[in-house]
Amino acid sequence: MSRWQGYGAAVAITDQHLVIERSGLLARTVGPREVVSLGDVVGFHVKRPSILTNGWIQLCVGGIRPELGRAAAPSDPHTVLFKRNQRDQMGQLLQYLQQLVDYNRHQVQPLISAPATPSAGLVTRTVAATPVVSPSSSAEPAARIPLADSPVSSPSAGVQVFTGPSFVGFDVETANGARGSICAIGLTVVTAGQVTATHSWLCRPPTGLERFDAGNIGIHGITPNDVARQPAFRQRLGDMLDVVGDLPLIAHNAAFDIGALREASTADGLTWRALEYGCTLLWSRKELPNLVNHKLPTVAQALGVDLHRHHDAAADATAAAGIALELMRRRGAPSVDTYAAATGITLGRATVAAVTAPRNTSRAGAPNWVSVRAAATPPPPHSDADPEHPLFGHTIVLTGTLAGLSRDEAWSQLAKCGARVNKTVTRRTTVLVAGSWLDDHGRSKETEKQAEARRLQSAGQPIVIIDQQQMENLLAGDRSVQLPDLTAPPAVDAYALADDSDLPPDVQRNRAEHVRGKNFTVWVEPIKQLKRDDRLDEALELLLECVDVAERPGTLGGGMPAPWYTEQAAIVYRKQKNFVAEVDILRRWIDAARRNGCAVDESHPLMQRKAKAQAWLAKSLQ
Repeated sequence: MSRWQGYGAAVAITDQHLVIERSGLLARTVGPREVVSLGDVVGFHVKRPSILTNGWIQLCVGGIRPELGRAAAPSDPHTVLFKRNQRDQMGQLLQYLQQLVDYNRHQVQPLISAPATPSAGLVTRTVAATPVVSPSSSAEPAARIPLADSPVSSPSAGVQVFTGPSFVGFDVETANGARGSICAIGLTVVTAGQVTATHSWLCRPPTGLERFDAGNIGIHGITPNDVARQPAFRQRLGDMLDVVGDLPLIAHNAAFDIGALREASTADGLTWRALEYGCTLLWSRKELPNLVNHKLPTVAQALGVDLHRHHDAAADATAAAGIALELMRRRGAPSVDTYAAATGITLGRATVAAVTAPRNTSRAGAPNWVSVRAAATPPPPHSDADPEHPLFGHTIVLTGTLAGLSRDEAWSQLAKCGARVNKTVTRRTTVLVAGSWLDDHGRSKETEKQAEARRLQSAGQPIVIIDQQQMENLLAGDRSVQLPDLTAPPAVDAYALADDSDLPPDVQRNRAEHVRGKNFTVWVEPIKQLKRDDRLDEALELLLECVDVAERPGTLGGGMPAPWYTEQAAIVYRKQKNFVAEVDILRRWIDAARRNGCAVDESHPLMQRKAKAQAWLAKSLQ
């Protein structure tokens, strides 16, 4: 008889039964003994123990049931708890249970014909009572499913045999460049490998983050008018936490979504319990290294997951859930924890105050290779750095994997030289250090940061891509590597920065919102660059074309016109001391907003700017 010890309970396997024997307080509150027929064990949920909390195995007996939360699990008769020092016992029991569930699944026959293509990630089957034939007798005795001479009792008719994970797909959309400006939340609840609920909520962004930028509106189509009568973020957060319960969150590029949740909560002075989360962006990079990129639409298409409307919070949450289910299905993982263990990518853990990002532990133990991909904050440049050092004043980004040098060590050495280290490639980046990034066949592979750097190079940005050896030479003071001249103004082709590749296809095709052949929202970066280049007349000409489109009835779904273009045009007019034109362009936007039925009171930023412009105009006429 096999036996495994848990916290306050032991699990024993007899010829036909699984027996849970409890002691102490659990025996008094839950019951001293629970006997389950082996043939009725159709699945299980797993929660790994941590330093602070117990883990569990929750058996599903006779049919699918959702995973219980931390409060309810200890009193459940089919749940066995495990402490951190009992992980070996828990792992051995899990191996047996997986064999048992697989055995039960393959020995039953469907009552009716099953669909030809089951949902991704869901392994279920309706079964009828049938004789059970034993599996191969080659299994080790400790993990052997009972043989024919001690038959397993057959599952009763209608039992669903499954193994499947439980989690919540998650996505947010934001009103402006501040991550905390959440204006939409999407949740997709997955229970035992099956989507059981989807939630799509609009909300008013947190206090101080209410501004809507045209670029953001162009991406997701949510306007200030859409959220004006919606609940505030703090209320939606409560709704979200009620849905999530103890389940882990799964998002694509979870660093952004979790970061947005934390920053929004900070802005509103809110706190919440620790949330576990996984990232399908990290998972897909490991599992699908040969993709051209790992953006949500690309990964979804590669895995056959529907993405009906990119940048709709609920649609993106559902796509992230579908990607997670398919990746777990391919691994044969019955739970998120099991998948994390199989891939070596840990789950993240976040509170409002702190976050522990997911980690790829499968690479962490290698002696000569250390990943430089992480979520920590790079150090600032040292104030006492030598101004004559070749890296002084440069903005540097790392990508890929460096040999024998940790991320923190590389960042620290660069900062000591007076370099500013960033995590993402932007128009301020002057140096990209490209480490090794290999596909499954050991071939060198370009990272997304390298692709972005090359795009900016094509627009004329002075940015160089160097390898690790060149970086180490530069750190040592070698000036043979040619770097951009920081004293020369960059000759960036502002118009080449208009990139509409991330916009949904229907937005790209909408000619009513086009300016110079592209959606008007993609001209934000070119306008900023033209202003930096002091080409104000060109910037103003482009701004006025965008204003014409933004103020048309029906643009971006109607409602309040995108204010960014009007505000920037007013700023240019102010610099040119054309106060009459400044007042006129602001009044024009206010009239358009009111025609669309939007309330614009004196507290609105453009109303306040108009008042100041009128004061400057009056002063200039004196």
